[in-house]
Amino acid sequence: MYLAANLQFIFYVFLLLFQDCVQLNQYTLKDEIGKGSYGVVKLAYNENDNTYYAMKVLSKKKLIRQAGFPRRPPPRGTRPAPRGCIQPRGPIEQVYQEIAILKKLDHPNVVKLVEVLDDPNEDHLYMVFELVNQGPVMEVPTLKPLSEDQARFYFQDLIKGIEYLHYQKIIHRDIKPSNLLVGEDGHVKIADFGVSNEFKGSDALLSNTVGTPAFMAPESLSETRKIFSGKALDVWAMGVTLYCFVFGQCPFMDERIMCLHSKIKSQALEFPDQPDIAEDLKDLITRMLDKNPESRIVVPEIKILVKTMIRKRSFGNPFEGSRREERSLSAPGNL
Repeated sequence: MYLAANLQFIFYVFLLLFQDCVQLNQYTLKDEIGKGSYGVVKLAYNENDNTYYAMKVLSKKKLIRQAGFPRRPPPRGTRPAPRGCIQPRGPIEQVYQEIAILKKLDHPNVVKLVEVLDDPNEDHLYMVFELVNQGPVMEVPTLKPLSEDQARFYFQDLIKGIEYLHYQKIIHRDIKPSNLLVGEDGHVKIADFGVSNEFKGSDALLSNTVGTPAFMAPESLSETRKIFSGKALDVWAMGVTLYCFVFGQCPFMDERIMCLHSKIKSQALEFPDQPDIAEDLKDLITRMLDKNPESRIVVPEIKILVKTMIRKRSFGNPFEGSRREERSLSAPGNL
């Protein structure tokens, strides 16, 4: 009786020795399809609906240990963040914040969280996502960037997703090509909300620096600016992402982190000679990578410009005949 009573409060996990996989409730965990600092992503088969999902498996012990590591002290003379700013969270708090954010979201250009399995008496936490089976748009750097039409095709999906997130008062904070997953229909879904923030009012007031270094906005690296706009950070990262789409590399690069920060803050934006891209696309990237967040283009303006670009060009499926021709994509729709 005691055992039976307790089984309802824990997840029934057992090893299928002969199939080399793990059964977790109705899910059969199969191959590892991703890996991170705190856990792995497994392909999971749901016996109830005959569907495959992506299951993120996190170790709470690792997250707690990470929270206990000493952090680098702030620069000399740094003052506490002003009242009203979003405060940084520890790793495990950030995971639960990510879950809270994902539960609120339902949009075709945002990856869908299906359910969370979390037993307080167990180390592992399981996040079940829809399977976006074509993988990321691209890995950077690459010698095979996208064509302009392909870049616009994906970028319009990114705009729709970011517009929705900002409307839901969420800042993503880690937009980059590897966090843009391509679904069976060929359209992009924004993934990985591990460092995202919710906000109140018209914009997020941020004071901490998170995300991927090469995609960070200059104001977030400033030694003098104490707070900065969350929406403007996402726009900057969108600009770096679009640059990566067409050139296969980031606009500012350096293996030394402090030199990279310096280039992002002060180096002028340059475009490679090849490929030679349209002037309107260069102008859009330039306006998104404006080092002054106050004059940087905003999402509604980006939406209008990209919509105009697409109307100027008459194309069907931009992936036909390309290295991605195996994907079945619908033509770009209206923004």
